[in-house]
Amino acid sequence: MKHLLFTWLLFSAAAIAADSASLDGNARVVFIGDSITGQGGGWLGAGYVFKVRKALTSAYPDAKPDLVPLGGSGMGVGAWLNLAKNDDKQRHDLDVKGIEVAAALAKPADVMIVMLGMNDVLAPYVNETDESLDQWLANYRELITTLSARLNPKVIGLATITPQTEDSETPKNRVMARMNERIIKLATSLKARLIPTNAMYWDTLNQARRTQPDFSLAGDRIHPGPTGHVVIARAMLSGLGDEKAAEWLKTERLDKTLANLKPGPAPTAPPPWLVASGLILRGWQEKPAEADLAPNPIDLAIERGEDFTQASAKAGGAPLAWHPFQSSINLTDGANPGSVDFAGICFGQNFEAGYGARWIRSDKARRLKLNLKTSGVGSVIHLTVWFNGHKVYSDLITKELKHQKEGEVELNAGWNVLVFKSCHRTWQWQQSINLTELDGSEAAGLEYRASIH
Repeated sequence: MKHLLFTWLLFSAAAIAADSASLDGNARVVFIGDSITGQGGGWLGAGYVFKVRKALTSAYPDAKPDLVPLGGSGMGVGAWLNLAKNDDKQRHDLDVKGIEVAAALAKPADVMIVMLGMNDVLAPYVNETDESLDQWLANYRELITTLSARLNPKVIGLATITPQTEDSETPKNRVMARMNERIIKLATSLKARLIPTNAMYWDTLNQARRTQPDFSLAGDRIHPGPTGHVVIARAMLSGLGDEKAAEWLKTERLDKTLANLKPGPAPTAPPPWLVASGLILRGWQEKPAEADLAPNPIDLAIERGEDFTQASAKAGGAPLAWHPFQSSINLTDGANPGSVDFAGICFGQNFEAGYGARWIRSDKARRLKLNLKTSGVGSVIHLTVWFNGHKVYSDLITKELKHQKEGEVELNAGWNVLVFKSCHRTWQWQQSINLTELDGSEAAGLEYRASIH
C-alpha cells in the first residue's frame, strides 16, 4: 500500500507539472469501465462522472465538457476486449441508457480513461497466479490498443482498481494490489496518465476513520457511495493534471463531508467463527450437483457428533484447514454479528464451498429463532445448516424472499454447536446466521466460541 501511494505521488507530481488533459473543461472524455462507471454516469447527481462535470464547470464556468460513461455491469478486461472486437455487440447501450457503444466509439476522444479489474477479481475471471495476472495484463494492453485505434485519444488514463472489501489484507485486495502494480507499469510503458483511484480511496478511508471508526465509502464493499464517487472523480481530475478542478472537489465536497463526520467508539468485534474453505465442486448453474449435495465425510461427522474438523473433505482426501475468523466493518454485512464473508477468508474461486462453525453455550434449555440471510451482488449460494447435528436448512438461500429465511431450534443447557456449509457459484460469497428470541429480540445468556475447548 505504501509503495502504491508513493508511486501515485510521483505520478501526481508529474501530472501537476504537465498541461491539464481536461482542456480547461472542454475535453471529450470517454470512460471505459464496469458497473462503477455505469453507476458513475447513470446515478443522477451522485456518480463520479457527474462529479467530474460539476467540478469542471465550477472551475471553468464557460466549459462544456463532453463526458461519455461506457460502463457495463459484470464486465472485466476480457469482456471489454471481446466487445471492442465485435462491431455487432457495440450496437446497444451498456448501463447508461441512451449511450450506444458504437456511436460513442465512432467519434474521436481527447481523453480515454479505462478503469477495469474489479469484476476480474470479484467474479473471479482471474486466479491468484502470476501467469493468470500476466495474461490479464496482456489482454488489458490489447484492449487499450484496440480502443485507441477507434477513439484516437490524445491522452490515455489508466485508473487503478478500487478495493473489494475495505481491508487491504484480504486475499482479493492482495491480488488487486498485484494487478495495480501491473497497471502502473503499463501506464509507464504506454506513456499514459495514472489515475490514482485506489490510493486516493485508501487515503480518504483512513482519514475518515480517524474520526468515525465505522465510516465506509462503499455500502456493499464494492460500489462506492456518494462520497466514494467524489473520491474517484477527484482522482480522475488529479491524474489528468487538472488540480484546479480536483481542488474544487476537495474543498467544496470532500472536506465538508469529512468535517461533518460523527466521532464514536470503534465497532465491537462480533463473536468468532471457526471456518474452512477450499472444497471445489463441479460447475453448476441452478444448484450444485447431486453428488456434491450428498453428505461428504465432513457432513457425516457433523451429523454423528464427531470432530468434523478432522474429517476429510472428500473420501480418501485430507481434512480442510480450519481457523478462527471474526467479521468486521470492512466486510460485507460486517455489522451483523453472525456474518461470515468468505472474502475475508479466501480468494474464492467459482464453485468453491466452505464451512463455518460456532459453539454456543446457553444458560438454560430453550427454543430460539434461527435467522439466515445473505448479502451480495450477483451471489448464488446453496446453504446447509446443522444445529447439534440436525440438519435444519438446506436450500438456495439466494432464492429465498429477500435472501432471508427463519426457523426455530432447540438449545440444550450448556454447549451447542452450529455448523453451516456454503456452496458458492460466483460473485460475492457471504451469509449471516444468528440466534434471537422468538420475538426477534436479542437472546441473552449466550456465550460464543470458535472452539469447544
